[in-house]
Order: sequence, then structure tokens, then C-alpha cells
Amino acid sequence: MKKFSIFRYLKQFSLLIFLLAVVGSVAIYRYGKSQQRYIASTVIRYANKAAQDGFTPDGSPLNVEEIFSSTVIDAALKDLGYQSNIDSIRSNCYVEEIVPETKQKLMSVLLDKGEETSYTADTYRVYFVGGSSTNANYAWNVLDAIIKNYCEFYTEKYVEERLQNNAATALAQGNYDFIESAQVLEDAVAQMVDYLNNKRTAMPYFRSIETGYTYNDLCNIYTHLYNYEIPNLYATILGHAETTDIEVLMNRLTKDCEDLELFIQNRQQQADHLKNLIDNYSDRNKEMMDYHYHNSSNQEVGTEYILKDVEYDNDSNDKETTYDGLIAEYVDLNISIRNRKIEKEHNEYLLSVFENALHTENRSTISAEEIQAKIDHCSNLVSEYYRDVEETGRELNRYLSADYLTMVSSINVNTAVNIKLYVAVAVMLFTFVGVVGAVLIGRLLDFIDYFLYVDKKVGLPNRAKCDEFIDEASQKMLPENYSCLALRMTSLNDITRDYGRATGDAVMRDFGLILKSFSDLYCFIGYNGTGNFMVFFPDCSSKKLDVILEAIDRQVEEYNNLNQGHEIRYVCGKAVSDDDNTFDIRGLLRISMQRMNMAKAK
Repeated sequence: MKKFSIFRYLKQFSLLIFLLAVVGSVAIYRYGKSQQRYIASTVIRYANKAAQDGFTPDGSPLNVEEIFSSTVIDAALKDLGYQSNIDSIRSNCYVEEIVPETKQKLMSVLLDKGEETSYTADTYRVYFVGGSSTNANYAWNVLDAIIKNYCEFYTEKYVEERLQNNAATALAQGNYDFIESAQVLEDAVAQMVDYLNNKRTAMPYFRSIETGYTYNDLCNIYTHLYNYEIPNLYATILGHAETTDIEVLMNRLTKDCEDLELFIQNRQQQADHLKNLIDNYSDRNKEMMDYHYHNSSNQEVGTEYILKDVEYDNDSNDKETTYDGLIAEYVDLNISIRNRKIEKEHNEYLLSVFENALHTENRSTISAEEIQAKIDHCSNLVSEYYRDVEETGRELNRYLSADYLTMVSSINVNTAVNIKLYVAVAVMLFTFVGVVGAVLIGRLLDFIDYFLYVDKKVGLPNRAKCDEFIDEASQKMLPENYSCLALRMTSLNDITRDYGRATGDAVMRDFGLILKSFSDLYCFIGYNGTGNFMVFFPDCSSKKLDVILEAIDRQVEEYNNLNQGHEIRYVCGKAVSDDDNTFDIRGLLRISMQRMNMAKAK
């Protein structure tokens, strides 16, 4: 059997080891990628003092789960332009509070003493976990967008005044007449003017980087719209008394006037009732004052007694509050009545304008398309500047959020699986497995080769192995200098007869070892049975083969000198492909055997 050699096995199965290492590493890499998670995290701190007690700047309880509210996630996805599902993003977000180490030690000591501890954190670590189908940039961008939009949401909800919706967008959704469209635009602009007046007073020096406007600039723009564009639109509509459907409009205005009249009457009745209560209350107070000043001589019912009642009567404060409430309610009712009267007078004026137009012949008109174009122009202006106000408000919220919400650390992205390390380990592991496998398989093949293809008496490939080698070599043409050597040990029968079979087998094995000592890795030496040997040299010229035969003769001669009575005598025949012009292995073997049979024993 072949000698155990690790290097021979490694060389024999080097390709298999390499392929196993590559395939195994690729499999581990793909598995690692499928299990990979990209964890983006940052630390935020609520900077207002109330946050240490668990409250927001407006006094409401702090709820950190709002970081992942639908409003914030939806705004973040819109900023990024992603089409991801909101719930899929929220399910991969979480937040944990950060407790200072000193506080943890203090709480631990208190717990050991059996005392209750409580701590309200104002610092939190926010996480977003990206799946295997994403990458580190995706996780970073999503968390950055979430934090940015949460800052705006937090400031807008708890610090800043929330911007009302753009009322001008209702024009595209409702069935409005021309005059009604103008009223909608007027109300939208008026509301915005009030809002911007408050903002420019509160933030007079803030200028948006994105829009370039201050709140004073925006207020002047909307004031211009209110003072010029809207009146011009009204003048165009009322000057020509143009409408989409005059009868429907007049019916609507008539109905509004009737409803306003009912409202005014109802509120006037309430105001009259309150007026009576207030007058009665005032008269009663006057009587008490008269009684106080004109009856001070009677000590039991005079000033001292009345003051004592005022001081110790528990209901006195409630009575005073009730009186003030009556006055405030009466004032509110009169303001409401006055506003409705103005609105009713306005509607009656509009009704009169369109009634006159209905009965006027040959009146100058303007096309509905021109009026609609003016309305669209005003609506577009309002919407355009509303976007500027909205963007300025967002930027202001980001600016103000620094005073109430700060990022303690920048966003970091870590991977859940260190794929490079896994691949490196996989390469070493599968290379080791390949080496061990190569040694085991190589050695197993040695055992199989030994039991199936090695003659146990000689220790050389047997006849089956020789036939397999010849069959394989016969499939192709032999190269030049391909040599074949056929040998027969002629003294085997004499040694076996005189000294027994065991001695004959031992001498034959020694002869095989002599032949093997002159072979190289590419030479094939086989035992063909009954003392016949065959040797094939893939690259051996006739001269080189003669040198090998001379060396074999010398070795045999030395062996015979040391083993008198067990001498090796043999005959041989040689054939070389190019010398004999035979490039078929069977033909070459046949020529060498013929020459062997004709040769004399040595």
C-alpha cells in the first residue's frame, strides 16, 4: 500500500479543497446577507426643564412613542420619496431611555435598602432597524428623516402655534358660485393675515433660509392680497353681476338672510333676558348701598353688620362671579348679534345687486371664463404664498426645536452580523474541512487501490490495474519517446521449487522494489502475473532507457552477490514509440513482449 503522505493528498485534491472553501464561503456570505440587519441609532434629549418631570413645554405628559407616530413616519417617507408601508417602518423602530450611571448606582443602593425609586428620563436612544433587503444608507436616511420630522412635529404641537390648513384648496372640492369663491378666498387671506401679524410680533427677526422671507414680508404680501387682489375680484364680479346660476345664488342668499334673521332674533331674546337680570341685580345693589349709607346709626343692621355679612358669607364670591359672568355673556351676545347683522346686510346687498341685474336689460357683462381666470389667479397666489408660509413655519420649528429637543449624538449605523468575520471564519473552516476530507478520501482510495489493484505478494499494481491503465492509454495516441519495458523473472520457478513459494515471492518482491527505485512519479510499474512485469515511461528516449536498464543490471548483480542461491535472473524487451514508429500502447507492449521472449536471460 502507498505510503501515507499528506502533501500527496493535498496535491491530489487541491481543486476540491479550493472549490469547497469557495462554495462554503459563498453560502455563509449569502446566509449572512439574508440575516443582516442595519441598526441606525441616535441619542436625543428633551431640553425643557419640565421634561425631567415627564412633561412637554405646554404641560402635557411627554410621550416618546410619538417619535414613531403615523404623522411623523408619513412625513418622513414623503421627504425621502419612498413608497414603503408606514406600519413596516414603525415595526422596525423602537426607543429606550438612557439612565446616567450615577443615577443607576443610586437607585441600586436604594433598592438594596428596600426603598422605592423612580426616575423620569429626559434622554433617549432612538433606533431604526433596516432589513436585509436594504443597506446602511437606507437606515441612516430613514432615521434622519424621522428625527427631523419629529422635531417639527414636537415643536409645532407643544411649542409653536399650528398653521391652519389652506382654505383656498376648498375651491377645487366644492360647487361655489363666483361671489362665494371670492368670499372663501377673502376668509382664507384674512385668517392668514391675523396669523402672520401674531408671528411677526413674536419672531420679528427670523428669516427663512429656504424662502428668504421674514414673517413681516409674508404679512405684507397677504395684506396686499387682502387690500388689492380680493377687492379687485369683488369689483369684477359685482360690477358685472356675473354668476354661474343666478337663480340658485339668489335662493341661497335669501335662505342665508332668513337663517341669519332667525339667529339674530334668538340671540336678541337671550340678550334682553340677560339685560333684565343685570338691571335687577344692579337695582338690588343700589338698594343695599342706600341702606348702608342712610342707616349707619343702627349698629346692628348698619355698616358693620353688612360688612360682616360680606366678609363671612361664603356665597358672596359666587354672586360676584355670577354677575361678572352675566356681563361677559351679554357682551358676547351683542357682539354676535352685531356680526350677524353685518353679515345679513352684506347678503342683502349682494341679493339686491343680483336682483337688479336680473331685471336690467342690455347690461354690460364679462365672460364667465374671464372671471374664473381671475379667481384661479387669486387662488394660485394664495396657495403659492401659503407654501412659503408653511416652509417658513417648518424652518422656524426646526430652529425652535433646538431649545426644546436636541440630538446628543450623530446618527450611527451598525450591522447586526459581521459578514467579513463570518466569511473569514468560513474560509478557514471549510479549508480545514477540505484538508481533512482530502486526507480521509485519499487514504480511503489508497486502501481501495491496495485491496483491489495491488498484488499482495509483490506490492505492485496487479493485472486488473495494468488492464485499466492500458485501456485508458489506448484511448489516445502516444507521444514521442513513450517507452515500454517488459520483463520476466526466469529464476522464479527454480527458487520456488528449491526453497518454497514464500522465498520465491520474497525474491520477486525484491525485484519489484529494484524496478520501482528507478521509476519516477510519472512512470507506471505493474505486475502482470507469473513473474511478468511491465513498465511504461511517458517521456523516456531509447538512450535513457538503456541507461536505466544498465542501472537495473547493476542493482540485480549486487543483490545476487548478497543472496547466493536466491539469484534474480530475468529477460526484458523494450520498445520506444518514435524508434519503432508505433504510437499505440497495445502495439508498443506487444513489440516489447516479443523482444522479451526472444531475449536471453541475464
